[in-house]
Amino acid sequence: MENYIDTETMPHCKIEEKKFEWGEPYEMQTPVFILKKFSASKLENSIILFGKNNFKQQLLSLFNVIINHEEFERIENYSGEQFDRKTIVELINSFIKKTESLVAPWEKYRLGFTEYDYVGYIEEQGQESLCYVKIQ
Repeated sequence: MENYIDTETMPHCKIEEKKFEWGEPYEMQTPVFILKKFSASKLENSIILFGKNNFKQQLLSLFNVIINHEEFERIENYSGEQFDRKTIVELINSFIKKTESLVAPWEKYRLGFTEYDYVGYIEEQGQESLCYVKIQ
């Protein structure tokens, strides 16, 4: 059995070849998220994590919420911290441009999970709540 990292996706994806107990082989794909803390600001740190881990939907949702001044109503775990709206919008926009052509593992491998499903996983692994927009 061979295990490897698919570096063509962002985030990279760990591929493990496994076998069912009856011997049939299958592959298990696991995104390898970047989980370090980048900023003391919870909002800014969340945006950076979403950008570095290719969470396009979250970036677009946060962009729209911030532009429309709806952060108190729509961003989960937002505690009212002060931020420079123009700087935050520029940060989000820079990540939207950087991730535009990148393929996420949940898209490439059709893992049955969406990026929204991974928000809780990242919170759990990083042991910190993130500022995110619930996607219906």
